[in-house]
Order: sequence, then structure tokens, then C-alpha cells
Amino acid sequence: MAKCPSCGTEVQPERTWQLVAPLPDAEGRITITVMGSFRCPKCGYSWRGKVSTLKVGPEGEVEVVKGKARRRRRKRKEKNEESSGGTIIEVDLSDIYEEEQI
Repeated sequence: MAKCPSCGTEVQPERTWQLVAPLPDAEGRITITVMGSFRCPKCGYSWRGKVSTLKVGPEGEVEVVKGKARRRRRKRKEKNEESSGGTIIEVDLSDIYEEEQI
């Protein structure tokens, strides 16, 4: 429910639509903003505004953000800590040069 900016009456949106952010945030989540068009039954004032915001993560998690955006602080990785996921492959260049000469 939204309040009419003119008279303060509680109003439901007449129509809603979704806006999907083209790029994910720093945590890899896609932001989906639900917008709505409103018309006050009491004074007739009409406007458009945000109804809600959803953040959908890679694991299928859904976080509903209401009101102002709240930032969660991520723990910083230590410099010595290796990143998770990924295999290190070591290649000796002399092996490659020997294959080219054959």
C-alpha cells in the first residue's frame, strides 16, 4: 500500500510491471523492481512509483528489500587466502617447445 502524496489516503496500485536490472550487483544477485501506477479514489491524483524490490541470487535465494536500501558488509578475504573454486594448472614452457620441434 502506498500513500497519496496529495491527501495521504492509502492506495493500491492499479497496474504493476517489472523492471529487471541488466547487470548483477557485487554479490551476483539480479535486482527486480516492481513498479506501479496509482490513482487516489478520494482526490483523483495519479502517479507512478516503486511497489517493491526483489534481489534474486545464484542459489535461488530471494531477498525482499522494503523501504530504503540496506547494505550488508561483506567480510574481506585475507591476502593469503586463496579464492574458492578454481584449479591451478602449472605448465612448463620447455615441454611446449619440445612438442613444436618434433
